[in-house]
Amino acid sequence: MISNLPERIFLCGFMGAGKSVIGRGLAKRLEVSFLDLDDKIEEQTGQSIPEIFEESGEPAFRVAERRAVLEVIRTFDGVVSLGGGSLQNQHMVDHVKLNGLLIFIETPISVILDRISQDENRPLLLDEQGNPKNKKQLKRELTALYERRLPLYEQAVIQIENDGKASVEDIVEQLLKKIRNHVEYY
Repeated sequence: MISNLPERIFLCGFMGAGKSVIGRGLAKRLEVSFLDLDDKIEEQTGQSIPEIFEESGEPAFRVAERRAVLEVIRTFDGVVSLGGGSLQNQHMVDHVKLNGLLIFIETPISVILDRISQDENRPLLLDEQGNPKNKKQLKRELTALYERRLPLYEQAVIQIENDGKASVEDIVEQLLKKIRNHVEYY
């Protein structure tokens, strides 16, 4: 067990970075609770993420997401997997960092594309008619979105790479070492 562990550990990164699977593994090793923010949003709204996007659009989803982050900060202790767009602006980054340890799971866009390109439950991957975008368009749009979000992600206190080759267990082990070093130093 790690002494001086923060009440909350937030995992950020782009969609498909592995935040949820790594978060579950990390929580288990730390013997703390795990929460996927998307599950919290669905619980609060009574709708699935795709339903929110379809019925109300991305702006309404971002409002629900912000509300869920703020509630998690008030009511939850453990490891939290944030959505890819949860760190919407500098204010959200600062608020999360004030209330927990922020970790960025850095995953190359090529790995992300391989993981998510066929997932129709990810609304940003579909066109206006609800059909999957072609691979070239998807790569161009996701790369631009990733680059816009990267300055927010990079403000995390700890960064770890998920190149798609290391096992979840290896990444969790590396994270435990980084967390231990961080809390012992500060």
